[in-house]
Amino acid sequence: MPRTAQEQYDVTESISLSEAEPGDLVFFHSTYNTANYVTHVGIVVDDNQMYQAGDPIGYADLTSSYWQKHLIGAGRIQN
Repeated sequence: MPRTAQEQYDVTESISLSEAEPGDLVFFHSTYNTANYVTHVGIVVDDNQMYQAGDPIGYADLTSSYWQKHLIGAGRIQN
């Protein structure tokens, strides 16, 4: 798996958030200033939560207004 959020987005199969299962990735834009479109990635835990290495590191509510504002979608790692 590539290191950056943008690279991870580029190599995953795009799926809708409603199709996402635990272990799939969820991608976000504009969470900080960078040239890349994709700036953050989390790991889907369930329908409403992800685990992410932001500030703070830990679980985050995918339905919160902050994450919804920045949401791009979900992606699945191909075998």
